[in-house]
Amino acid sequence: MTRMVGWCAGMPEQKTILVTGTSTGIGHAAAIHFAERGWNVLAGSRHPEKLHFIQERITPIGIDVNSIESVDRCFADERVKKIDCLVNNAGYGLLLPFEDTPPEEIERMFRTNVFGLMEVSRRAAKLFREKRAGTIINISSVLGRIGAPWYSVYCASKFAVEGFSESLSHELRPFGVHVKIVEPSGTQTGFHHIAYDTEKFPITQDYRARYETKRNDHDRGVNRYDTPESVAAVIWQAATDGAWKLRYPLRQAKQAALARRLLGEEGLWRKLLKKFGSL
Repeated sequence: MTRMVGWCAGMPEQKTILVTGTSTGIGHAAAIHFAERGWNVLAGSRHPEKLHFIQERITPIGIDVNSIESVDRCFADERVKKIDCLVNNAGYGLLLPFEDTPPEEIERMFRTNVFGLMEVSRRAAKLFREKRAGTIINISSVLGRIGAPWYSVYCASKFAVEGFSESLSHELRPFGVHVKIVEPSGTQTGFHHIAYDTEKFPITQDYRARYETKRNDHDRGVNRYDTPESVAAVIWQAATDGAWKLRYPLRQAKQAALARRLLGEEGLWRKLLKKFGSL
């Protein structure tokens, strides 16, 4: 068996990872990916009793990132105290014009995508700092790099994750703790079913035509999106490569970074305006 290298070099082969948001999509695929490669996986979910994995190395565990009490209970578990890696995957999207997004929806999204992620990271940071080893992987998005219309609140939450992760990486590196960001592109998950479930929200008439164009564009292009398994493979790379590397972009995120470098800020901006029908 090939020996894994990286920050875990010299430690036992038996690794343990906690992944939040494993009910579906990227989190579910990541749990399977790590279990199939010999890691013990604590599959975090608000409803662990509903999780069904066939892999013996996957153990469902309760964690609701919106509840401080739930996060505390999770990290009081002796199994969690032994983790080598945390993947903050829990989160969701919302496709609405900002003007039509109710304040309570903004607060709800930030509680899950940002504040919940921070509270889980706070406890993992203490655990890993004391052990002088460990990796925190935060799942961001290509929309943590560039703004897109109708995703203003989601973009804001992922921009926050990017800045938080970058700062935290500086704080924890002296203790041998890695902080990494995985930036998925459009992915074939239930994300868009939730993000586009907006019929209960009235859309201002001036926005409606371009808003519907964006929804239709998604419906036509979803088959070309990345698979959850491809994102899981990048999470695996981030967890095991031992590199002091911060960002792990997938396809569209790589393209966005390259376009910004080649076109400059104004050139990229005009390209996006045309893409999203603003010009």
